[in-house]
Amino acid sequence: MSGEKLMVYQKFCYWIDREGLERIRRDFEEKGIELKDEARIPCRVLRISREVSYLSPLAWYGFCKRRTSWYWKSEKAGKTLIISNTSLDHMDIGNPIIIRESNFKPDRFPSSEEIAQLVKSPEYQRSKPKVWDNVEPIEKDFYQIWFERRRSNEPFDFDKIFTSHSANHSNFIDPKFFINLNGIVVPYSIANSFHVCSSCMEFFNIIGSKWQIKYVVPCIGAVLFAHLPMDKYFEVKTPGFSDKRDGYGIY
Repeated sequence: MSGEKLMVYQKFCYWIDREGLERIRRDFEEKGIELKDEARIPCRVLRISREVSYLSPLAWYGFCKRRTSWYWKSEKAGKTLIISNTSLDHMDIGNPIIIRESNFKPDRFPSSEEIAQLVKSPEYQRSKPKVWDNVEPIEKDFYQIWFERRRSNEPFDFDKIFTSHSANHSNFIDPKFFINLNGIVVPYSIANSFHVCSSCMEFFNIIGSKWQIKYVVPCIGAVLFAHLPMDKYFEVKTPGFSDKRDGYGIY
């Protein structure tokens, strides 16, 4: 529609316990607003059309069970996540993780040798869930279909893609590729959407919660199910960050 104002992408995410969920549910019911549960595909809550949703622990056993298994090994295990287009700070449920559009672009991606080194990181190897490496054939088929539809000029090599998936998570656990933002380490996704996986782990601070800011590219699942743009970086800001940014330099 001519003259219609485009909505800027922004999400507020709050990790809460069961008591907090019931308090929020009652508040929304009194306002006549439905609080929707996403039970199978966690990244769907990132759709801009979803005003407010929540993810119960069971959601991490859904469609992406292997890929989201990091949840169960994190300090978030057992908690519920509320995701809203607007701030819920007035409800006193803690500080949010804020996801916003970003114009960030890295100077470069790591080489094959650097990706291999990221996967060898002792911190990454200690952190990864046991099931992470157990990729089922149906998952490989999913990636091959997407890959061949969009990158027909490049041979499909799942081992190479999976190594990149692992290296990307490693870079948010033990960063080797990051920028220095006023003295703050800011890690970023080390590949495009085809070569990262389960980006919801970084979006929701299941991986990389100790970094005050991260720049995250949506994975293919988030492109498909959350309708996020391919290869577009989003800023993920952790609660407590002071917004003093005079520029940044590559470390």
